[in-house]
Amino acid sequence: MATTRKPRAAARDSALIHAPSEFMRSGAGGGRWAGEQLLAAIARGERISPAVLRTLDTLPFQSWIAFDDVAIREGTMRSPLFGEMLAAGLTIPIPNAMGKTMFQWDKVTDMEGASVSLDGLARTDDDRVEFEVGNVPLPITHKDFNIGLRTLSASRESGEPLDTLQAGIAGRLVGEKLGSMLINGYDKKFGGASIYGLLNEPARNGGNFGTNGNWDQYPTKTGDNILQDAKTMAKALRADRFPGPYWLVGPSDYADVVDNDYKANGDQTILERMLKIDGLERVIWDDQMPANNLVMFQATRDVVAIGNGEGIQTIQWDIYGGMAVAFKIFAIQVPIIRATEAGRSGIYHMVAP
Repeated sequence: MATTRKPRAAARDSALIHAPSEFMRSGAGGGRWAGEQLLAAIARGERISPAVLRTLDTLPFQSWIAFDDVAIREGTMRSPLFGEMLAAGLTIPIPNAMGKTMFQWDKVTDMEGASVSLDGLARTDDDRVEFEVGNVPLPITHKDFNIGLRTLSASRESGEPLDTLQAGIAGRLVGEKLGSMLINGYDKKFGGASIYGLLNEPARNGGNFGTNGNWDQYPTKTGDNILQDAKTMAKALRADRFPGPYWLVGPSDYADVVDNDYKANGDQTILERMLKIDGLERVIWDDQMPANNLVMFQATRDVVAIGNGEGIQTIQWDIYGGMAVAFKIFAIQVPIIRATEAGRSGIYHMVAP
């Protein structure tokens, strides 16, 4: 079980970023001279689109559908938190992402508090908000493979989709990297800017597990001890003026722990009791979370979102003089994690000391 919601939380449909048919082209050279086509589009002032590299000249329509479907399915399956955020709409659209290398937003300061008087004549201090620019890079996350011309020709002759094994593996690897960036960030800077994840955003709140240590210590770590850890995180976020809704994310091995009874001979599990915490909407288990780490965050776009430039998809171009076709499963999606200008954060990271 990857995700648990409160009964009142409506389930969202799985988020497929696009349908393959939206990006089909015909007569565009089968991926040949792609660089020239992209440069020509730039010269005309057009949006740079991967559609130039998605044509019906080389692959039949059914093969494009098969490649995209398996890449998207494998990519989101391996990253439960990433997939849940897409499904819940915790995204920020980034138009023309192929033509950008950086996403920017404004950090806004607060104003002084309001004054109280009987006649309203007392003048308050003149005030104004100030803006500071935040940046996050927009790298391309990708995995490549190729297929020989004879295999492609046989596929076109038979009208059957190509074997999707390579596309599935490539999609899984892309999805795993996207999920890892969301949780752990990325250790390389682009243009001097960093990609932060939930566990390394500098302004995040944090602390250690409470009484009896981390949750692997169950049953020494009792159901009530576990509940108090979750309450500690929610209380800290409320104190930092983030009232929820909250999502709690932990490593997959904690799923078995919270399936135990909250109390001996009780009628509810630890997880069921946790989901009664005010504001806690969802609990997600993800293999990308390091052991003995937990993170709770306010599930709103001003705290955590996925910058959504290009969803997971397949592009192709000719190589080896046309004797083979190169394929790239790629996405332009990046975590956008924000704190206020004053340094308040809607994220709480709990870790073993």
